Amino acid sequence: EQRKAADAETQKAQQERQQYAGELQRMAVQLEGVLEQQSQIDWNALIESDPVEYLKQQQLFQQRQALYQQNAQERQQLIQQHQNEQAQAHQSYLAKQQDDLLAKLPDWKDDAKAAAEKTAISKFLQEQGFEAEDISSIADHRHVLIARKAMLYDQLMANAKLQAKKVQEAPQRVVKPGVTSNGTPDGRSTAAKRHEKNGTVETGAAVFAQFL
Repeated sequence: EQRKAADAETQKAQQERQQYAGELQRMAVQLEGVLEQQSQIDWNALIESDPVEYLKQQQLFQQRQALYQQNAQERQQLIQQHQNEQAQAHQSYLAKQQDDLLAKLPDWKDDAKAAAEKTAISKFLQEQGFEAEDISSIADHRHVLIARKAMLYDQLMANAKLQAKKVQEAPQRVVKPGVTSNGTPDGRSTAAKRHEKNGTVETGAAVFAQFL
């Protein structure tokens, strides 16, 4: 509630400042108009014909010039204040996005690991056609998470293709029935031959045991 009240006060102050800036701008336009008119006066002729009016116009001209300068200074101050507030708001936004990012990626609390993955993500995005300026301007932590997931998915698919290629290129060895992969007779064949020769219950049980 306190934050909402503070935000409401800030918004109200910004609106009042915008209104004041608008009034200053309108006043500046009016002053520019009258100063332009006065600049067309033939001062030499006026001082000869009407010295009193000359002094009057000179005084008005100086007052309006001073007022115009003051107006310009106040407008510049308002602009500077607005820029400062924008910069502060942007810094607050970046800080919140960083906190949200670390909440989703706690491993990035390790500066070295975070820097390595950021470099990898930047390279990945450049390979996808993003300009360096676009990448550096990413601030929303959700965009970072999406880019990271896309990069990891591509890495996973590339590794899967590589492993599949290795399996396809590996030489296929044909193992004859009754022979193990290293070329020696397996236990089933040996037991079967022994049973065929002796024909006892024990040798038959030995053949059956080889299939368990």
